[in-house]
Amino acid sequence: MERQELEGYLDTFHLGPIDTEKVLKEYNPLTVVVNEEPVYLFNKAFDINDSPIDENISISQQPYGSVIPLHMHDYIELMFVYRGTCTILIKGKKVNLNKGELIFINKEVPHSVAATTKDDIVINIILKQDYLSPSFLRRLSQKSIISQFMIESLVSHRKQNQFLIFTPEGIKVTEIMDNIMCEFFDRDFGSAEIIDSYLVVLFSTLIRTNNIQTRYEAVDNKNTVSLLVFLKYIEENYRDCSLVKMGQTFGFNPSYLSTLLKKGTGKSFKELLQIQRLNQAALYLANSDLPIPEIAQEVGYSSVTFFYKKFKELFKETPHCYKELHKQQGLKHD
Repeated sequence: MERQELEGYLDTFHLGPIDTEKVLKEYNPLTVVVNEEPVYLFNKAFDINDSPIDENISISQQPYGSVIPLHMHDYIELMFVYRGTCTILIKGKKVNLNKGELIFINKEVPHSVAATTKDDIVINIILKQDYLSPSFLRRLSQKSIISQFMIESLVSHRKQNQFLIFTPEGIKVTEIMDNIMCEFFDRDFGSAEIIDSYLVVLFSTLIRTNNIQTRYEAVDNKNTVSLLVFLKYIEENYRDCSLVKMGQTFGFNPSYLSTLLKKGTGKSFKELLQIQRLNQAALYLANSDLPIPEIAQEVGYSSVTFFYKKFKELFKETPHCYKELHKQQGLKHD
């Protein structure tokens, strides 16, 4: 199926209002009480033809004209607004999603969905695999304090709220979602693997575009700087970066800048600089033949002994062991 055919396909199989009482009677879901409210356990999902689904990844459409009562699942749910709008009530909050926006809902999180119209197309993706688990996310960090910070923020926000809302700009995420749906609704050899790969690309892209909006005002009130700009400066100037130089660059008192970094990231300037230097050293160790003393000097360490100590603290192994391990892995792939 081509992307230009997708909307017509979705319109063709867009289910109208459902008989809620009939569905509840037929499938007889269990109920639990959460915060003194009855919550249905909707652990069965239904495909575009209203048939039960039992797959690791599955996609269905939200039926229009029907309120979906308070319920929860034993799987992760990703809701995507392909067209129109959608309103979800979750943990006492009303979430309004527009075209191109997504919500990632954890397992066993009660939520209800307001009735949509025929003009609204809302896609539900069921995920048995957690594509936003901390272990999966950390694989995407790419040895960068910016990506590490964004991922840690994402993990923390998800843990606190049990859901994540993404409002990506542009059409890139929509294109990825379209590709996932085209592959799912017109399956062929290797479709499962292709969909899995698209999902990795989807969540990597969502992380990349999940802008952190915290902004700080300089002393002269003429300049506002985001936390990510501070982190980018450290990434680009890690060899000889200092709080004084950084403060002069952005018009911030060094002491105040240090406080902002600690408050925003949970790490001091010194810790952030150390992590970036060691991350860069790890890249050199894995991808170059430079001797370890040269690598230490290249990333800003005058003492090789101190470099060894800090590297082992972060990576739980010596630079020599790290280099040898990646060398062996490279030989296996040859």
